[in-house]
Amino acid sequence: MHFSTLVGWLTAVSLGLAVIHSVAAYPVGPAISIDELTGHADLICKVEVIGTKLVEDEWFDKLPGFLPHATEMKIISVYQGKSEHERFFFHHYAAGGKARAPGYMPQCYEFEAGRSYIVFAKASSNERIYRQIWKSHRSQEDQGVVLAASKEPHTGESIKEVIWRELSGHLKSKNDKEVIYGLSHLDTLSGGGYQKLNDFDRREVLEAFAPLLDHSSQEVVREAIRAIGSRNPYLSSDYAPFWLASIGAGEVHGFGKWDRSKTNLGGQTHWKKLAAIADGQAPAEIRSLAIKALGRAEVPQLLSHLERWATEKEPAVRASAVFLLADFPQQADKRLIESAAGDKQAVVRAAAAQAIGYGQFQQQVPLLAKLIDDPDLDVARAAAMSLLSFSLESNRDILEKNVRHAEYGPLFVNSLATKDAQPYVDQLSDIIRHNRQPKNWWGGRVPWGVSWENLFRYAQRQTSEKLKAGELDKVLDALEIPSRGLENAPTYYSSSEPRDLYALYVQKGLTERAGSFRAACKKALPYDIDYYFKMVDENPALYQRN
Repeated sequence: MHFSTLVGWLTAVSLGLAVIHSVAAYPVGPAISIDELTGHADLICKVEVIGTKLVEDEWFDKLPGFLPHATEMKIISVYQGKSEHERFFFHHYAAGGKARAPGYMPQCYEFEAGRSYIVFAKASSNERIYRQIWKSHRSQEDQGVVLAASKEPHTGESIKEVIWRELSGHLKSKNDKEVIYGLSHLDTLSGGGYQKLNDFDRREVLEAFAPLLDHSSQEVVREAIRAIGSRNPYLSSDYAPFWLASIGAGEVHGFGKWDRSKTNLGGQTHWKKLAAIADGQAPAEIRSLAIKALGRAEVPQLLSHLERWATEKEPAVRASAVFLLADFPQQADKRLIESAAGDKQAVVRAAAAQAIGYGQFQQQVPLLAKLIDDPDLDVARAAAMSLLSFSLESNRDILEKNVRHAEYGPLFVNSLATKDAQPYVDQLSDIIRHNRQPKNWWGGRVPWGVSWENLFRYAQRQTSEKLKAGELDKVLDALEIPSRGLENAPTYYSSSEPRDLYALYVQKGLTERAGSFRAACKKALPYDIDYYFKMVDENPALYQRN
């Protein structure tokens, strides 16, 4: 296990990783395709719900806040499998019992009597009882059940056709929640956002969404905008570190790279409608969102719109337009970004800071030096993040002047020390000793962990002669800090750090130091670290921390 935090990991789905909830911290599998889901099911049918009651069923684990329920269902039509009875009981988790504690949430469903659903179910030993397919939910939390738009049987159609008919039917509902339900599920099943599903053609889904941009409900319009523009990193500030790590040559530690092959197809095909919303009479929040939904559409005709919106009186609209100038690094009027950096409204200054990073506007990097000290926390955070995305050739002078920055100094030191830690040994040691990290931070690898890695790599590159002569004792002392049990100092996250440091000592012939470090670790660490040291003794060359 390497140094990292779980901050912001909801966005990790885009990288093909398990979702980690910041509070619960449990892995959640990705949503699966309709074909895969069909393969798990013994029975797929359309049903009308009769009612739900608690049930005793040993298959279900006991979980606070959730209890097994039996929902009686009347079959309307069967698409896969066979039922000998017109009615059956579907056993599933639902909310109930003791108050739910923060932590694991199972796959659970809530049903409404009289409503119709498509249900994917597993058989039990009782032919009248079926169960939910799995115990743990996936990133689409209700996968395995689809709310139907009608009670029509739709026999003779494939399960995909049935689900398309139901979900697209919701888009025509007079109930806003049902419209959003259909929109959300079609978006997921066509690969919207971070999903990799392609059950439905994305272009066809986007065409079905387009009329919703004219919906009478602002809530529906808002969700339609998000779905249409969902394949771009501009829609949420949570995506910023991932995108900056993808497009910059700098060090935004701890974030995987965004899939840059994903284009904003919705923004490209519906840019005129989104631009019309931005020009319309909707609230500023909706107009601003419509502009952000155009991120990475990179439609040339948009540039003139953006330059006009960038001087709008509404700060939110102005900010989104300035932000989107990043899509046109060669053609954009950089004076608009410079003006935005001095805007009276913090949201506009933050947008300028983000635009400089997203567009990799090197000539505007000096503006970030001022913005990292902005009194508004969002502005300062955006500026620091953008600054770190640039190569050292572009940002070194600013980072050097701010190595003691009260908030972001540790991050700046780590960036500078990535290639050569020697000039920063004292600062890196201090970061480790006091576990320093920004309060107003976006997450990623914890700074002391990056500092430790920087020092370790530096020591690893040195000759045995230098190490034996004591020329790097300050570096080695810093690397041992987590083993000393000092107040406020961090402790090693796993066995790999002390193991690999011990291996380095053995490889470089620091026999005495290896022995004393081994003894200190055995005393300080709460597990059998000697087990790992013995592994090193058997073959020290294996442990290079690659």
